[in-house]
Amino acid sequence: MKLSVCSNGNHQHESLLNKRISARIPTEFCDGGMHIDLRVDPALGEAESYLVKQTADGWRITGSDELGLYFGIGKFLHCAKWNGDDFIPMETDGVITPACDFRAIYFAVHFYNWYQNAPAEELEAYLEDLLLWGYNAIICICPIINIMDFEDPLFFECVEKARKMFRVAQKLGMKKGLILDNNQGMKSSPHALDADLSFDPVGRRGTIGRNLCLSKPGAMEHMRLIYDAQLKQYTDVRLEYIISWPYDEGGCGCQDCRPWGARKYLDSCKVIREVAQQYYPEAKFIVSTWLFDTPTDEGEFAGFYERLQTDMSWVDYIMCDAHAEFPRYPLVHTPIKPIVNFPEISMWKLYPWGGYGANPMPRRFQEIWNEVKHMASGGMPYSEGMYEDISKVQCVGYYWDPNREWSDILSEYICYEFDAAACSDILEMICCIESNHVATGNVHQPDLDLALRAGRLARDVDARLSERANNNWRWRILYIRAILDEKRHRYYFEHNMQGEEDLWILRNYSGVFLAKDAEAQMLFRELRRLYHCVPFNGENSWTLPPLNGCTVIG
Repeated sequence: MKLSVCSNGNHQHESLLNKRISARIPTEFCDGGMHIDLRVDPALGEAESYLVKQTADGWRITGSDELGLYFGIGKFLHCAKWNGDDFIPMETDGVITPACDFRAIYFAVHFYNWYQNAPAEELEAYLEDLLLWGYNAIICICPIINIMDFEDPLFFECVEKARKMFRVAQKLGMKKGLILDNNQGMKSSPHALDADLSFDPVGRRGTIGRNLCLSKPGAMEHMRLIYDAQLKQYTDVRLEYIISWPYDEGGCGCQDCRPWGARKYLDSCKVIREVAQQYYPEAKFIVSTWLFDTPTDEGEFAGFYERLQTDMSWVDYIMCDAHAEFPRYPLVHTPIKPIVNFPEISMWKLYPWGGYGANPMPRRFQEIWNEVKHMASGGMPYSEGMYEDISKVQCVGYYWDPNREWSDILSEYICYEFDAAACSDILEMICCIESNHVATGNVHQPDLDLALRAGRLARDVDARLSERANNNWRWRILYIRAILDEKRHRYYFEHNMQGEEDLWILRNYSGVFLAKDAEAQMLFRELRRLYHCVPFNGENSWTLPPLNGCTVIG
């Protein structure tokens, strides 16, 4: 196909557009081809808005700013009708403006998952993809949880991986942010400062690291040094968001710290902000309430709201969410600051996370979003890797249009990434996968017919897809999930595994079912190649496909 792209000085935008088109169809960029005009026009409207319009000689993509132009290019690509050697674009219905200003993706660069293992160029391409789907910020963390001290090579390795991502984001015009765990010490932190872990008797809020008691003499000063050591690593790329974190890791159950979220946690938030302002005086500060009042009401939300209402000047957003349902307290109380969510798209009720391929749960996420969309100013999905790609696109779709339905968002994704002709079959396949995932996650028996149906649909679609779509890693991880689900559920039922303990194995360690299945082992190896999994003393076991029935490799 012949294309003539006029960048009007927007050379990075032109380069990305050309790269994405050339990856799909044979393309010749020359005079006389379909004309595509790229423009930035602040008069278009609000920040990050865009318009795709047909002109007399081709198409014009206009952004109100540079980010808006990227988002317009994304919509231009995603909504076009593609075939083997050309495409037909579609106009937008007027100017498109995002409903939510905070649309961040969190890359968990730790524990040897895909983000930590993948080559920088692969992550750069992925971040470009997420930008084109509508994200405007990337958030990372300094993983203090598994470092000895600030001379530990692992610390510098993780910092540099995050900085590489931040540099790419900066080049694209995206914002950057850092999460800090408020009382997470290093392995070398004095044991005399250890926290009281009675706040987490059932292990739901994360106590595998070194949580410190901030009420003990010297603890806050020690944490201030840790905050400073993390924050100063990124001054060359500039951070626009600083996010505090209460649990997982974090928390202390002593009499002087508890309830953590309303007492010492908030005290330490102010210290983090003080340190951050030395390096990033313009950064917005987000206070997370992740897992407040879990599993019972300890007065964290109530005390948190009460304290902030006396002094809210230092907080820009409040982040609310939990592993399962959205917390009740923010839903029934008037927001005191803009609320953003933190969708748990990575590790809900299937272990190892991503170990069986993609994990779409669109109807579940739709139900949760419907509860919060009236009050949400955006959000930041939690991501451990590539396997939740579908859910990332679903979430950012809501941040652009809160009333959009999951089926509409996923249809756009499927038509672009795979094949429009297979859209209905793939949607059905995803629903079959989700039904069994949610059933077992809620300790209900799965449905073998749905698992078998997903497998049949996957094989049928796989036989019909184009070579490009068939080799797309997004299709491969979805296909693999359907086939492995078919196999592990068949094993479960053929061996009459109907007990509660058997159900727990199906949900958490069913790789052992497939240890002698040659096709399953081949698919697990393929996932490991895609994830760049090189087992490191089992430390990436949380996302490691369970080859030979084993998750942890020592």
